[in-house]
Amino acid sequence: MTTLSAIHSGNAQLSFEELCLTTQINKETMLELIQHDIAIPIAGNQPQHWLFHLTCVTKVKKAARLNHDLGMDWADLYLVLNLLDEIDQLSTENTQLKQQLARFL
Repeated sequence: MTTLSAIHSGNAQLSFEELCLTTQINKETMLELIQHDIAIPIAGNQPQHWLFHLTCVTKVKKAARLNHDLGMDWADLYLVLNLLDEIDQLSTENTQLKQQLARFL
């Protein structure tokens, strides 16, 4: 079980079971997400030994929401999630560059 101190330290890890419970996704669907690299174990060789970083929860929930709302399949969702992550990263970089530029003006 993940402890509160592990969450605050940024080292929180979830087991396969905990990830399924936290995201309310059944094991079969979670295995599909893992197969399509949407949820990626950071440790372990088999489902009973897999560990996932806590940030995986957000990604899995977002994928499930897109699958449900838009009817997208998991393979397409992998690409969509990567593009959304890239947009977020570019937006963050843009904001930082605007702040740096504002200091010079």
